[in-house]
Amino acid sequence: MIEFMTCSIVARDPVTGCLGVAVQSGVLAIGTRVPAARAGVGAVVAQAGSELWWRTTLLDLVASGMTAEGAVAALATQPGVAEAQFAVVDATGGVAAFTGPDCIPRAGHALGDGVAVQANMMASDAVWPAMLAAYGSASGGLPERLVAALAAAEREGGDVRGPQSAALLVVGPARGALSNGEWDDPVFDLRVDDSRDPVGDLSRLVRVARAHRNLIRSATPGVSEDDAVSALRAAAEGAPDDPSALRSAGIGLAVRGRHAEAFPLLERAFALEPLAERWARAAAVRAGDAGTALLTWLDAR
Repeated sequence: MIEFMTCSIVARDPVTGCLGVAVQSGVLAIGTRVPAARAGVGAVVAQAGSELWWRTTLLDLVASGMTAEGAVAALATQPGVAEAQFAVVDATGGVAAFTGPDCIPRAGHALGDGVAVQANMMASDAVWPAMLAAYGSASGGLPERLVAALAAAEREGGDVRGPQSAALLVVGPARGALSNGEWDDPVFDLRVDDSRDPVGDLSRLVRVARAHRNLIRSATPGVSEDDAVSALRAAAEGAPDDPSALRSAGIGLAVRGRHAEAFPLLERAFALEPLAERWARAAAVRAGDAGTALLTWLDAR
């Protein structure tokens, strides 16, 4: 049995069909132990006095055709659930959660349309209602809304021990739904294993991850020149403090002849990470004629 006291949320995005889960806790690396998700099947958490293998069991039950409610009800009949807490969202948006009668207080859960929130060992009973409300009112995509729920938990006091780790996992609506990945690639898989502000760090990682997805989009075969440039600009704007995004966006714009945009981005990247200049130089050489202006600018710095 594990004793992972935490607050968490599982949800299905009604627009994209993606399934996601986010968790935050006062223990190290909670993302390795509580959440799980499977594309086209569901997202689950097993926390408090739960067993690690219960996550796979819940997903297998849903994959076999059982609803979220049925899967949770089936697991709730097992020995040892009195101190446990677990929840499921399935591919149709069905949700269910269980909080054992002996779960460490303050503990509880709340259900909404395609979303379940649950928490234990919290500083306040207001945590899980605040999470549900924040998810419903937040803007942005599924990752941003999941993180907004964790932030709401923190505002209500969060884990009574204080914060240490957080994680986010989002998968696609079906196996093979991603055009540039494998059949079950996660859309987002981000973890903050040890931090004094894990939810804040997780929010930043979501922004950086979106920027890097734009970098990938800019290099996808068949993308138009205008779309590639737009993606590069979005990457730089989305992660202005990430040297990797700035470096790659700057190089991409430079080899497309957009030097007035590219060179300031590269200057910022080099200020954040001086070693980024090595790759910019190598990329300029590899680009041949398209990299001549970039190489000249680098030599003149």
